Amino acid sequence: MQDWFEWNGTRCTTYGIRVSEQPPISIPAERATFTNVPGRPGSLTTLEGDDVYDDMVMTATCFVQDASRIAEIAAWLKGGGTVTFANRPGGYYLARIVNQIDFEKILRGNPHRSFVVNFRCKPFWHAQNVSDIVVTTSGTFITNPGSVYAEPIITVYGSGTITLMVGMSIVELDGISGSITLDTPLMEAYQGQTSMNSCVNGDFPRLLPGVNAISWTGSVPRVVIQPNWRYL
Repeated sequence: MQDWFEWNGTRCTTYGIRVSEQPPISIPAERATFTNVPGRPGSLTTLEGDDVYDDMVMTATCFVQDASRIAEIAAWLKGGGTVTFANRPGGYYLARIVNQIDFEKILRGNPHRSFVVNFRCKPFWHAQNVSDIVVTTSGTFITNPGSVYAEPIITVYGSGTITLMVGMSIVELDGISGSITLDTPLMEAYQGQTSMNSCVNGDFPRLLPGVNAISWTGSVPRVVIQPNWRYL
């Protein structure tokens, strides 16, 4: 049944909440500027960048039977995190709960009255439970099955000076001893708790949709990639 959502890993049914209406699966709006040019029909479209989209507000319509749990529900449904909807399982959106949730009708003795939860979601849907990719041979190809570029977390095991090539990205690594992690979502390089940003020269890697080559020069026995596949 599609009568649930999960907020930060906890299913709403844990609190006695059922979903009567799921948010529709939507494609986010591309961020663009439209300019009317005198003497030219239509408008000139200027994109802000490749794969730049606006947030989406996704609304779940819910009901709860036990009004005595309102306080703990209110403490749970707040802030930011991840949300999974029953009509799109197997992945999640990064989101924030943005609306004031109105429980007034429920508290007046109408437990079957509905309330809504608005999730302001970042535009991409993230696949869950994706295994890490271990690359031991320079020149290996991996395929991004998503519909937009992925922001991977890449750990390079090796030492000395290394040049890492991931798709169209080239990263120079210097002074490596043991390993370095390139965290593209955070735009940080580290080993454990130690920052290694000073060892990195170049852009943090992206994995474009389709085939990407992974190659390197230097002493590297393996590269481990947490791919973070994303979809519209």
